[in-house]
Amino acid sequence: MHIANYVDPGTTDKLISELFKTDNIDAFLRAHEGELVVPSFASYITRLCKDKKITVSAALDKADIGVSFGYALFNGSRKPSRDTVIKLAIAFGLNLDDTQKLLSAAGFGGLYPKIKRDAVIVYAIQRGYTLYQTQEQLSRQQLTELGEANSDRR
Repeated sequence: MHIANYVDPGTTDKLISELFKTDNIDAFLRAHEGELVVPSFASYITRLCKDKKITVSAALDKADIGVSFGYALFNGSRKPSRDTVIKLAIAFGLNLDDTQKLLSAAGFGGLYPKIKRDAVIVYAIQRGYTLYQTQEQLSRQQLTELGEANSDRR
């Protein structure tokens, strides 16, 4: 399953349209019970590993996330920071749209280009930069590197 199908904007648009038209919220909720399920972040990143044909260990290594903390993310016992989600997106080689979806799945707002740090991250993602290259760009702009404020190497 492609990531775009995992958090399908078409389905979301359809639901919003129907929700605006409904006169009865109870009937709407009953009719769409199976569609009103948001996958956990852990299941989302596990699916990404499968889709991208990458092991959890390799994803954690590419994202520079410690094994113990990383496996806790994948089993759902720990919650990621926004930076951790971005690091995983870079490790998975996600494009900007899919990175925004991953951030949303983790409960965070998307990258916002009016924020200088986010603009540099967007620039790096659009160019397919590795985590190392992204960190280099952030450092060059004298911005906080990903994970620097909240160590992910636990």
